[in-house]
Amino acid sequence: MVLLALLASSPFAEAADPAPIAPPSAPVPEGAPSTLAVGPPHWTPLRIALDCQTEERVDGCTYVRGMLDALKVVAVVPLSGAQAVLHLNATAEGNTDFVQMRVVSDPGSGISGVPASFEQEVEVDYRLPVDDQRARLDPALNRVLAPYLSVAVPGSVAVSLTAPEGSTTTPKTSPWGFSVWAGGYGDWSQDYRDVSLWTGFALYRKTNHDEQEAWVNYQRDIELQPSLVLGSDEVALSSDSTSLEGGSTCSWNLSDHWSVGGNLGGGHDDPEGQYLGTGRVRAGVEYNLFPSNDPRGNALSLAWLLGAQADWYNATNTLGQDSAVFPTQALVGSGSVRVDTVSLTLELTARSQLYPFFQRYLFSGSLDTDLTLGDHVDFSITVDATEQAIPGPADIDTSSYEAVTRASYAQPLEIQGYFNLKFHWDNSNSARNNRFTSVENIDVKAGL
Repeated sequence: MVLLALLASSPFAEAADPAPIAPPSAPVPEGAPSTLAVGPPHWTPLRIALDCQTEERVDGCTYVRGMLDALKVVAVVPLSGAQAVLHLNATAEGNTDFVQMRVVSDPGSGISGVPASFEQEVEVDYRLPVDDQRARLDPALNRVLAPYLSVAVPGSVAVSLTAPEGSTTTPKTSPWGFSVWAGGYGDWSQDYRDVSLWTGFALYRKTNHDEQEAWVNYQRDIELQPSLVLGSDEVALSSDSTSLEGGSTCSWNLSDHWSVGGNLGGGHDDPEGQYLGTGRVRAGVEYNLFPSNDPRGNALSLAWLLGAQADWYNATNTLGQDSAVFPTQALVGSGSVRVDTVSLTLELTARSQLYPFFQRYLFSGSLDTDLTLGDHVDFSITVDATEQAIPGPADIDTSSYEAVTRASYAQPLEIQGYFNLKFHWDNSNSARNNRFTSVENIDVKAGL
């Protein structure tokens, strides 16, 4: 059975500012002139706030906003004036974007007898033409709005049940995937030039119960700029670096929350880099609070792994080693949670040599969150911190700019941070106007 929620429109819905619902008209006395006909009742559109949290390759936010504007029974308003909030999230897998629409309505919103939340998910192939993408999103939008419109605007929703024609067919699918990439970046001016080139490939297999992936990537970065002259000394500031790395990861789901797996990887740097060669292997167990196919992409996991590492260095390190082999452990926590007006991403990592523990270790953490604090306040913060003990090169040629900068990997502490607090009172007429946006992007300070 197919449920079609058809949003009805009526000619009297075209008024720019429809009046609130009016009290019932007084009864017409018997024998009164027939010209005193009773007009249609007044009604008010459902006030919706659109919250676009995450997008992938399909521009779902723009499409859904256009669809909402086209519905006469809906008015897009700021959060402070909304009866319901429509949250949009998306995750990607292969050629498909999984777009989730979730409507949330508080008990004090003015519409009673509706679900506290209701959601729909639709699969959209990002390679489809724009009109076809919109055609996939439109029915899902109608379905997710129907429970709220049927109460807020009586008569706006019609439901029909239809038996589909034909027999059910199951398309032939494959869990295997393969990708190849090549790209570059360049910047040229008279005295400053740089170019970056990269290429690689990946082979993977994915089901709802297990996943395997192997990949290789090569990158070269060249930066040319004038040398720095200090008295009679000249310090070259140009650099040329190459990196080759690859890895493989396997995992198997034991249940909705527990999984086991492992990974191996390795790489090679040019002579100015850290490794002539390195290889690592790890295996362990992970617990995740959310299922592997959560529609909002939510994940909150903790993994513990044991393994081993073998290194060959381009330069003798501070421990007097040209190479090293040692056992390792890793405790990795990861979270990406989106619940209505809250979006939180958290990464915590503790890695070390098993013994002696404090000879090599790394503790790192990152926090990225977007919070909607009430109707008029938005807050976002990003923090990254790393504390580590990694043996760097014993001798650095301080006259070489490239040697000095490339040795930064061994710095014991690094902290980066960003935050933004925004107070806003938005226009409540839901109007959109994209004129002169190109002029807004003209630099107000740089250049001319």
